Amino acid sequence: MNKRKEINDKLVQWIVHKVSTEYADDVSLVLIYGSYVNGTANSKSDVDCYFIPKSERGYELAVDFMIEGVGYDIFPISWERVERIADLFENMSPLVGDVTIIYSNSADDINRFQTMQARLKRNLSNDPYVKEIAARRCEEAGRFCSMLNQNHSVSEVRKIAGLMIMTLADAVAVYNHDYYHFGLKKQFEDLQTKFPDVPRKIADGYQNVVKAADIGDVITYAMKLFDDVCAYLNVTVPLQAVTEHKSQIANKVDASWLASLYEEISSTFNKIYVCCETGNDIVAFLSAVCLQRELDDARAAGCPSYELLNSFSYKELRQLSETTRCVERDFVQLILDHGGYIKQYDSFEQFESAKL
Repeated sequence: MNKRKEINDKLVQWIVHKVSTEYADDVSLVLIYGSYVNGTANSKSDVDCYFIPKSERGYELAVDFMIEGVGYDIFPISWERVERIADLFENMSPLVGDVTIIYSNSADDINRFQTMQARLKRNLSNDPYVKEIAARRCEEAGRFCSMLNQNHSVSEVRKIAGLMIMTLADAVAVYNHDYYHFGLKKQFEDLQTKFPDVPRKIADGYQNVVKAADIGDVITYAMKLFDDVCAYLNVTVPLQAVTEHKSQIANKVDASWLASLYEEISSTFNKIYVCCETGNDIVAFLSAVCLQRELDDARAAGCPSYELLNSFSYKELRQLSETTRCVERDFVQLILDHGGYIKQYDSFEQFESAKL
C-alpha cells in the first residue's frame, strides 16, 4: 500500500512537471479525482486524472501506461463535456464535484471550472430539474430492460442487468438531489444509507440482481427493480422494442488499439481481483459488468468474444477471479502475438526514463 502511494505521489509530480514544461500554453487545467483524493485507495489503485485542453495540441498530453502492474489513463475532457456533466447529462458528477486541481493555466481557467462546480450544485438543488433528469435515467434503464428477453447468454443478460441497476441507482440519487461521490465503489452502500425516504425494496432489488444465479431470476429481479424505481419516482416509461447495437466483428486484430485499451482497463481487471480477495461481491459484479462491456466493444478491433460473467457467483468469487485472469492472459497474448506494444514498466524510475 505504501509502495503504491509513493508511486502515485511521484506520478502526480511528474504530471505537473510535464504539463508545466511541455504544455503550459495548451492545457487549461489538470484534475485528479477518485481513490487518490477520497481516501479509498488500495495497493492496486491508480491515479484518476484528466485534463481540459486549451488548444488542439493539448490533446497530445493524453497517454496510457502501466507501472508495476497498475494501469494509468491520463485523458482529455473538453469544456463542453464538463458543462454536460455539470448539467447532469452524463453520470460522471464526481469529475466536476469531487476533484483536486493540480495544474492551472490561469486564474480565469480556475474561475471557469468553479463556475461549473457551482452550476452542478445549482442543478442538483433544482427540484423540477432533478426530477426531469431522473426520468431520463429511467428511460435509459427502460432501454436496457427491453433488451433482457432477446435470447442472450447468461453473461450478456448479467451485463445488461448490471448496466440497468447502475442506471436506476443513479436515477434515485439524482432524484434525491445528490450523486455517488465515491462512484461505483460505494454505490450500493450509499443507496442503502444516504436516502432515508427510498423504499427498502429498491436496495433489496439491486442486491437480488447481483445474487441471482439463474438467468430467469436475473431478468425477473431486474424488471421488478425497474418497476419499483419508476413507481418511487412517479414516472411512467413504456417499454418498447429496442434493436440492440451489436459490436462489429473485425476481420483483423488492431493490436495497437487493443494495447492502448489494455493499458486503460487494466485497472478494472485489478478491481475485480481486489474485490474477489476481499469478498466484495457487489463491486466485483459491477466491475465485471464494466469490463465485459469494454471487451464486447473491443470486438470491433479484433478482440475475441469473452463470457466473463458466466462465472460470477456471489457465493464463490474465486471463480470470477480465475476466469478474469484467464481472460487477461489471453487478451495480452493476443496483443503481443499481433505485434502490439504495451507500455508497462517495472518501476516508476523506468517509466520516467521512457520520457513519454
